[in-house]
Amino acid sequence: MKEFIQEKYKDIKESIYSVDYSSKYPDLINFGVGDPDLMTHEMIIKEAYDSQIAGHTHYENPQGYLGLREEISKAYKEDFDVKCDPSEILITMSGTEAMYIILEVILNPGEEVIVPSPYFSVYPDQIKMAEGVPVIYETKFEKEFNIEPREIEKLINEKTKAIIINTPNNPTGSVYSDETLKEVYEMAKKYNLIVICDDIYTIYSYESKFKPMISYDPEFKNVISISSMSKDYVMTGWRLGAIVAHKDLINAMTYVHENTVYAVPTLCQYAGAMGIANRKIICPPLYEEYKERMYLAYERLKKLNHVEVLRPKGTFYIFPKITVPDMTTDEVVREILEKAHVNLINGSAFGPAGEGFIRIAVTVNKDKINEAFDRIEKLDIFKK
Repeated sequence: MKEFIQEKYKDIKESIYSVDYSSKYPDLINFGVGDPDLMTHEMIIKEAYDSQIAGHTHYENPQGYLGLREEISKAYKEDFDVKCDPSEILITMSGTEAMYIILEVILNPGEEVIVPSPYFSVYPDQIKMAEGVPVIYETKFEKEFNIEPREIEKLINEKTKAIIINTPNNPTGSVYSDETLKEVYEMAKKYNLIVICDDIYTIYSYESKFKPMISYDPEFKNVISISSMSKDYVMTGWRLGAIVAHKDLINAMTYVHENTVYAVPTLCQYAGAMGIANRKIICPPLYEEYKERMYLAYERLKKLNHVEVLRPKGTFYIFPKITVPDMTTDEVVREILEKAHVNLINGSAFGPAGEGFIRIAVTVNKDKINEAFDRIEKLDIFKK
């Protein structure tokens, strides 16, 4: 049947997130998938149920339930001092769909998007799906995986259309400074580019308050902000995201969204509105829990031989450098899986700058984190 498949989809690789080792290792501790283990807050779940009992079981506006867009508008103003009208917001089926819609709308064939590496693994594929060309900018461990705007500027040419910025960052846990974000914004203005900000981990900034780049661009001429309820509200299964952008872009993105999924499920949108309205109750305990887990994992990693690790600044991912003599990173990951029954992801999945690293998602409780490192510490490869 491959003759019916478009050329660019004929040789797709298996997703790094699709392999389930739990049947093979019943005592598996999974640091692989960035899916928070905590349950969605009860008031959000109750609102989903109540909205359906109240009769909200029909299609919603393709651009999104007005009540949810109004709550997002209020939150951007109260939390970030960003004024956005509900007409400048599109509700999407997750941040992942949001990114694809944006790329589909803004890219002409052959236009380039600069992507700092390590990156969330879907970025290059989505750019290619939208007929664009990913241009990879490699950040450095020695510089705490921070981006350097002057280095990014060297990659800009007549084909450059956009830059993707993800801070707090998946997979590195780094957080870019306000000064860096302002400099990237000024560069976007200078060259008339779009900066697509994947603002997914906004509550998980441990050393400074998160400030979105879109706050520098009151008319939304050069910046688009993606938000999601997956991580900040532990709602990964609800598939609920949003785009804040200039109204002209929102109109075009709504067209793509409407002709792909029509509208996000109504019960998810009502639940999302309840969550955002109560974010000051829901989010602080999540911040504290994952901050504690991150620092615990960091302290345990520091004690291992052949491991270098940066103090975590954001998200719930740690990205240690692994240099076990005479072993590749793949071999180390396999050894940890087969002998310690702990699942990790090879950093190479996140681009060329991830070579020699592993990603650890601290999406299990503190007892499990300690148990995982107790097992890992006993491996011969970390005793030499």
